[in-house]
Amino acid sequence: MTTATTELDILIIEDDEGDYLITEALLDRAQTIEYTLDWASTYEEGRDAILTDQYDACLVDYRLGAKSGLDLLDEVNEHGGVRAPIILLTGQGDLEVDLHAMEAGAADYLSKDQIDAPLLERSIRYAVERKEAEQRIREQAQLLDKARDAILAHDMDGCIVYWNKGAERLTGWSKEEILGERTHTCLYDPDEEDKIRRCQETMMQEGEWTGELHMRTKDDDELVVESRWTLVRDANGAPDQVLVINTDITERKRLESQFLRSQRMESIGRLVGGIAHDLGNLLMPITLGVKVLRRRLEQTDEKISQVLNMIQKSAERGGNMVEQVLAFARGVEGERVALQLGSIVEEIQDITDETFPESIEVRTALAEDLPQVVGDATQIQQVLMNLCVNARDAMPDGGTLSIEAQPVELTEADAERNIDAEPGSYLCIRVQDTGEGMPEDVMDKIFEPFFSTKEEGEGTGLGLSTAYSIVQSHDGFIDVDSEEGEGTTFWVYLPVTEETEERRARLDEGDGVATGSGERVLVVDDEEFILETTREALRDVGYRVLTASDADEALQTVEESDEDIDVVVTDLRMPNVDGFDLIRTLRARHPNMPIIAASGVADGRTDEALNAGAQAFLAKPFTAEKLQATLHEALHAPDEAPAQ
Repeated sequence: MTTATTELDILIIEDDEGDYLITEALLDRAQTIEYTLDWASTYEEGRDAILTDQYDACLVDYRLGAKSGLDLLDEVNEHGGVRAPIILLTGQGDLEVDLHAMEAGAADYLSKDQIDAPLLERSIRYAVERKEAEQRIREQAQLLDKARDAILAHDMDGCIVYWNKGAERLTGWSKEEILGERTHTCLYDPDEEDKIRRCQETMMQEGEWTGELHMRTKDDDELVVESRWTLVRDANGAPDQVLVINTDITERKRLESQFLRSQRMESIGRLVGGIAHDLGNLLMPITLGVKVLRRRLEQTDEKISQVLNMIQKSAERGGNMVEQVLAFARGVEGERVALQLGSIVEEIQDITDETFPESIEVRTALAEDLPQVVGDATQIQQVLMNLCVNARDAMPDGGTLSIEAQPVELTEADAERNIDAEPGSYLCIRVQDTGEGMPEDVMDKIFEPFFSTKEEGEGTGLGLSTAYSIVQSHDGFIDVDSEEGEGTTFWVYLPVTEETEERRARLDEGDGVATGSGERVLVVDDEEFILETTREALRDVGYRVLTASDADEALQTVEESDEDIDVVVTDLRMPNVDGFDLIRTLRARHPNMPIIAASGVADGRTDEALNAGAQAFLAKPFTAEKLQATLHEALHAPDEAPAQ
């Protein structure tokens, strides 16, 4: 309200007509009030009128027959109150009545023998202004309560003086429980003490502070909040209170961490994929060369044989490591069939029961009628076994390992919690231990290749990275949660399927006894030492070998050769024209020519090579036995053109 003229609807409850007329006359002399006046002459009539809540102000006589104005105030309050301020009028001043009136909610208390026009006008105007201000405050408080943010205020000693509904929802603390408590002891993580001190220093200097803080809920859960602190000063400019607005960003921070981890994994995958490809090329001459040397030096002394064995074993170990790195970098291919995960979990339990220490109790819980997933049984078993072995290593003094499987349905909201997730039906396998747990900085890196918390020589750091890629190649995802001293939980999500047919299977390794009968083999690769060792390995087992260092030379060799080329083995990753284009060109010109594709970086290239027209795919580094078996199969396959 202002001093400008204001129109008001006023109710007067007065059982004395003379006093009513006097009051009306005083109102007629008001300078800033224009009014309409209703008169109720009895307690009951006044009660019914005031409860309509249609007036801007109410003047109530203290004595209303057998009852009083205080009785009326109490009855109005029992009905939830009214928006209009109530001013009590009495024939004589009584301090005790005055106090009771104020306690009951009266806006003012006036003695009739002291009332004049300015006093009555001022009392009504101030009462209406105060009531409107209180209503605005209530409305603003309701708006603050509807805010999703946690809004609180505390005094300069840290004692909480305001707490909205958003703060209750976020932390679990009710207003009654938290008011008067100190923020630093009940809300914030003890590790944040130094940060909060710096926050207070900045706020005192600049008047505000914004940053991230770790909060604790009533249930002792940790939250990450974006916190905005504003210093509120009193009328004299002295610091009075601190207004705090906290926005829950726990999920956002988790998704940001997942996104950064995914980006980091993708970058590392590209890097190690390229390195592994080059290492595979370097190992191939060793694996193939050992075979050649062993055949040609069969009659030499035992010492040479031992050296060759050592070289072969080292090359095989290097090849296995390259395969693991490539499995991380490119995803893992394999036989895809409809699987019942229950039997795999049971196999895992049998293995752990036989091999894990007796101090570790293994528990399994499988939901009834588990849905099927499509995947490679060996690879899924590898994932679960890796998680179980890590759990075992995290419980050197014993503990409990739990493996549970159940179907879950992920909604859009559920899928938003993990950057790799899509809505749909999944089979969830939970692997939980009661071991040492991991700090947050370690948990963020566990899927990176070569990262390991084990002592040097006790692990390659490729287990979890390979598991991560296996699950991704099955269109699933892995989630993890851990806390130091509280154990670790992994959740493996695999999409369910109704499919029952077996998918494409990979070539068998072969028995290594396949030999040639003078067939002409064209080997295409841009690495000279691979060409040389492959040529020698194949010549030793009865093949005639031609070589080409790129696609153009290969095409020229095929077209200009005096005799037909029986089979082509080509690398996919070559400069200028790559192996895919070479395969397509050869397939178009020679529909019946067997073609074998080879590459150290699959990354989905197996299917692409087969679709381009190759009959088989070899992952580098491959052994002489594997090469011979693949050649034998390609040369002796049914006489029909590959599907295009």
